This record gives sequence, C-alpha cells and structure tokens, in this order.
Amino acid sequence: MMFVIFSASGAVNTHTIKGFKLALLNSSIIILPLSSLITIVLLIVFYNSGSPYLSNWWHAMPVGLSILYLIYVTALTRGESTINTHISSNQETSDA
Repeated sequence: MMFVIFSASGAVNTHTIKGFKLALLNSSIIILPLSSLITIVLLIVFYNSGSPYLSNWWHAMPVGLSILYLIYVTALTRGESTINTHISSNQETSDA
C-alpha cells in the first residue's frame, strides 16, 4: 500500500491527472493490497480442501498487478511535469 501511496502522490503532485485516471490511481491503493490478501485466502482454502488448484503461480497475481500498476503510472507521468510550469509562472509574476 505504501508503494502505491508514494508513487501515486508523486504522480499527482508533478502532473495534472484528473477524472477516471485519478480514480484508477486512488482505487489502486485498495486493489493492490487486496490482491495479496485474496491470494493468501485462496491458498489457505485450497490447501485445506486438498484442491488440485493449489499452485505457486497464485503468488504471481499480486506481482503481476504491481507491474501493471508501475506501467500505468509510468505512462501517466511520461509528459512534461507541471511543476516546471508553476515555478516558471511564479517567477514571472514575482519579476513583474
């Protein structure tokens, strides 16, 4: 969860992100930790029931979602930072 909080807040502070993109970033704070919890519960249930679906590949689900999240945040922050424009506009107004 801390990984998502710091990366999302850094992206929002340096770039203008609004609408659905921001909602997806905000929901990632819940989705990524929840995927780990779901994996743990599934593995415990499958182990106790002797299910044939017990596999180590279930551990890849949270890792895969984290990789997708990183790709998404990287794509969102690919453009020019809005910090530079705010600093430039503040300097111009203070010079005048």
